[in-house]
Amino acid sequence: MKREQFLFLCVLVFSLHNVKAQSNCRTPNDEPAMCVPIRECSILYDAVLSRDPEVIRFLRESQCGNAGGPLVCCGSTAEWRTSAPTIANRRPDLLPEDCGRQEDNKILNGQTTHPTEFPNASGYEQFSCGATLINERYVLTAAHCVTGRILRAVGALVKVRLGEWNTETNPDCFGTQPKVCTDKPQDFGVEQAIPHREYVDGSRDRYHDIALIRMNGQAKNTQFVRPVCLPKPDTEVTTGQRLSVVGWGKTETGRYSPVKLKLKVPIVSESNCNRMFNRAGVNVRTSQLCAGGEKDKDSCNGIVSFGAVCGTEGWPGIYTRVSRYRDWIEGNIRP
Repeated sequence: MKREQFLFLCVLVFSLHNVKAQSNCRTPNDEPAMCVPIRECSILYDAVLSRDPEVIRFLRESQCGNAGGPLVCCGSTAEWRTSAPTIANRRPDLLPEDCGRQEDNKILNGQTTHPTEFPNASGYEQFSCGATLINERYVLTAAHCVTGRILRAVGALVKVRLGEWNTETNPDCFGTQPKVCTDKPQDFGVEQAIPHREYVDGSRDRYHDIALIRMNGQAKNTQFVRPVCLPKPDTEVTTGQRLSVVGWGKTETGRYSPVKLKLKVPIVSESNCNRMFNRAGVNVRTSQLCAGGEKDKDSCNGIVSFGAVCGTEGWPGIYTRVSRYRDWIEGNIRP
């Protein structure tokens, strides 16, 4: 058994239609509310003319879909709560100690994974983004996957599948003598999506591009489903160190791979990364990290935040540095 540090990816399911009006939602303040046309929500409609950046950001994060016009999660206020509930006394119990374990690597056909590799990745038939399992109720993903333009493009996130390997077979089997088959995948609905409150959809730099997804049930640990170990706040990576990217993203053929793939990408120094991206008006912060930049080797989907044309030599992808958000994660999960 082994532990491996990697840039995490799994697959989430999005509906192919826009969110319907009058559906349940939660406001940026985590208040239960209804998703309605903005004209039917006087509190948020009156706030449209505000010049206060915080009110504008609250409006952006209140959007819950589009149905001939913007839909908003209509709560009791158009402002952030001044204080958030603390759950510090529960934190040690919410992130598992038995994490990051997997069977020894067995590489099949180059970059194809073995079914027991990366048991924190997940998948489903229709996907547009990636995430990873962090405990029995939560997966971690990018904020741009759960808020803003993606809702208008593919609709709301509706399902998470754990324990998937090949999306075209069920069960997934490998070997011949003996033939071994995986457990049945675990499917869950989405109870709540929690993007970082300081993420601004459509921003050039995509700071704070991180989000939590709370599933509507508890994942069961198996040989094929296990949570990842989150890096501690003081975790550092070194230039040239290779981290693993995992998922069912597009391949060089332009098609999505039915089988879970993996790729090693090198860390690029912050100074070199900024030297390239500053020309595009992007400033990379210490809360982000650069990786990749090798020709035809890249992660084009998932928690990778953004970058140049996928697989372009000399241009790495920009990822969210999860170690900088450990406190935020622990402060936003509950039993």
